[in-house]
Amino acid sequence: MFISRFTLQVGLSILTAWLVYFIAKLVRVRRSYRNLPKPPHSFLWGHLKLMGEMTAMFPSNMHPHALVTTMSQKYDLPGAFYLDLWPVTEPWLVITDPDTAQHTVLKVYPKHHANADVLEPLVGSGNIAAVNGEEWRVLHRMVSPAFNSTHIKNMSAMVSDQVKVFGDKLKKFAETGEVFSLEKQLSQLLFDTTGMTVYNILFHAQTIESAWLKDMKGIQENWVIQRESWNPITKAVHILKRKAASWRDNRYVKQKIIERVAEIKRDNVELKSRRGLSILDLLLFDRLEEFKNSNKSTAEILDKKFMNMMLVNLKAILMGGQGTTTDTLCYIFMLLSLHPVALARLRAEHDAVFSPSTITTHDMIRDTPYRLNDLPYTTGVIKETLRLYPVGFVVRSGDRTGHLPYNGAQLPTAAHMICLAHPTMHLNPSIFPSPKEFRPERFLDGAEVEIPRNAYRPFELGPRGCLGKELAMDEMRIVLLLTAREFDFECANVVPNEKPRCEWTDLDTVVGDVAFQELGFEAKPRGGMMMKVSKRVV
Repeated sequence: MFISRFTLQVGLSILTAWLVYFIAKLVRVRRSYRNLPKPPHSFLWGHLKLMGEMTAMFPSNMHPHALVTTMSQKYDLPGAFYLDLWPVTEPWLVITDPDTAQHTVLKVYPKHHANADVLEPLVGSGNIAAVNGEEWRVLHRMVSPAFNSTHIKNMSAMVSDQVKVFGDKLKKFAETGEVFSLEKQLSQLLFDTTGMTVYNILFHAQTIESAWLKDMKGIQENWVIQRESWNPITKAVHILKRKAASWRDNRYVKQKIIERVAEIKRDNVELKSRRGLSILDLLLFDRLEEFKNSNKSTAEILDKKFMNMMLVNLKAILMGGQGTTTDTLCYIFMLLSLHPVALARLRAEHDAVFSPSTITTHDMIRDTPYRLNDLPYTTGVIKETLRLYPVGFVVRSGDRTGHLPYNGAQLPTAAHMICLAHPTMHLNPSIFPSPKEFRPERFLDGAEVEIPRNAYRPFELGPRGCLGKELAMDEMRIVLLLTAREFDFECANVVPNEKPRCEWTDLDTVVGDVAFQELGFEAKPRGGMMMKVSKRVV
């Protein structure tokens, strides 16, 4: 009895102390936002209840940037505001003002650990998209030569060849009239082109069922289910499935690394110039130079630490490059299918700059790839799609003693996630007039309204901007050049909403919830972007 009573007293004391601490911290946290810019704030809930209300407006697994945009417009919030999300997660400092966002680039605020929290279950820890400081600088120096302009243009012929395969598949869908997942078909195409960039290997995913691609997609799909489900059994099942797919994915990558090292040693492959090398070769370069004159075995050269670095970054670059370009192309075809005037102008530019014949165009891409730079309207279509459907927003870490300048004030950043909400900027009518409208001409020289400096940032700006931006743009130009004049696309299986779910788009009254991106590795198409395609009648 004595022991039970004593145990009870200790337990009550611990509980009381915890409650006192919790209440004290609640009061301190909530009071800290009294004089800071923010949406309506509850002393009990902070902004948790408000985030719940925003989430309820949309379909499941909505990307957070939609919630921020809705909140910003509904409450006419300033270009920098706070979201008090304690105790569920760290509070946010949301930046929707272009110049304030640029301060995070000038000072180079580090990536927040939330980036790693999202990416580690997918590719592992230590990937170039999430690390900071010297670790990032080393990886950036290794990888960046793969994305110089000359190397990218030299890849145009390979991309064009693969898009031709994609076009042949579209012809078959046109003949049968079947509904298909555009995301799936583009994913296979971009797996092949990105695979060439990363490994200098053509995987033939468009013509042969790729177990590697299937596992890469499985990792992402199981992670989403694991993250969204409240059922512990469902969570456990999908954790196991994700880990099994990750194990197989690691096995594929390890095999390619080992094979490439053996090939370099056997054939005395010269890597010193670094020109035209795959990302795999670039990551291997310093390591192989270090052991060039040694008798180390392949296993010793590829020790556990180095192999992990290779695995994580090769997986991250392949997954990121393949996924984000796939997603953007899905939305480009969706938007062009809804805007025949823009499509006609795009086609006319392709006829004028290249040739009315796609066969001749294919040859011209191979022979004169720099002609891809002479497609301003096509580039405008891509940029306008990325304005409406960017792949996400950037999350950086606040400085413990730092402040961000905004509108004459100094906003504290300590213990906050700094969220650069690109989509909210892109949908702000004071920055982009008539932001709901699809207007590629916004990005043409001599446009009626000049886009404010720092306001357009789908690839982010500064040293942490997307390395693969130019490659992605060229891939998308080539896909459009070789398909947009041959085929007409139509969104399939859509259920239009009777009225818009939010103020910043009305596309859901045409294509239903397909208009809203969902959260995956990036902001991705909902439901696979189901399409029907037909041969164009001229």
